[in-house]
Amino acid sequence: MNRKKLFVFLKLTFLWSWILWIIGLNYLSEGINQESIGKFLVFFFVGVYGPTISGIITTLFFDGLKGLFELIKKLFIWKVPFKYYLYIIFLPIIFVIIGMTLYSQFIGEIGGFDKMAYLSIPTILLTGLYAGPLGDELGWRGFLLPEFQKKYSNLKSAIIIGFIWFVWHIPLWWAPFGTLVSGEPISIIPVIAYFIMLICLSIIITWLVINTQGSVLIAILFHLSINAGIVLLFYPELNMDFKKVHLLSSIGMLIFTGFLVVKNKLKTSAITV
Repeated sequence: MNRKKLFVFLKLTFLWSWILWIIGLNYLSEGINQESIGKFLVFFFVGVYGPTISGIITTLFFDGLKGLFELIKKLFIWKVPFKYYLYIIFLPIIFVIIGMTLYSQFIGEIGGFDKMAYLSIPTILLTGLYAGPLGDELGWRGFLLPEFQKKYSNLKSAIIIGFIWFVWHIPLWWAPFGTLVSGEPISIIPVIAYFIMLICLSIIITWLVINTQGSVLIAILFHLSINAGIVLLFYPELNMDFKKVHLLSSIGMLIFTGFLVVKNKLKTSAITV
């Protein structure tokens, strides 16, 4: 593990994202309106690409064009066992259903079912692609994961990246959107739930990447599927409380993560389910 390389990557990532997000948040300081939101969005979306841009710059500096080619190539690894595409589709659905079940039991009604909601799925997926996964997965799972794996186990690497991922999002807690604790008064329980969620997601995505020959494409698609929350589109009355449902879905993620850790230990690159 090249500590200097890691330091450069992390410094560039946080400087890029945090500076842009803080500038964007400054536009919201005097009130949230259409103009201020519009300005914030520009800095928000550009800031999201911190990890990917940093991964590209750092790789080019330390490993040259050959290393950069190897990094970019991970975006195009799509020939993987079909079951991993099924995981991409169905694991997020199961997690959200668990969240909805807990919501209906302890918080309130989930409301009626809108069978026409499928019409909005393409828009949600397209918007979600460039608003998150495309901006950070090449950095986290394409660049950072292989570096940590040179020194640490897969599990420890995933946990460290999950913690860094969590810290990276912190400025967005004060934004109207961007994380599951954004736009709400910051309190300890949602923050803890969000932390657990990102650690679990980091472990799950690491498992997916390891079993798909290092495919960042698979990481992006799974991240996109998680963010999209397709099931919730069919329950419009949950729109106002969708963050609580997503946070409750961390219970399902925690269960599945526990299953992965117990079954596979995440110690080798031959993890299978």
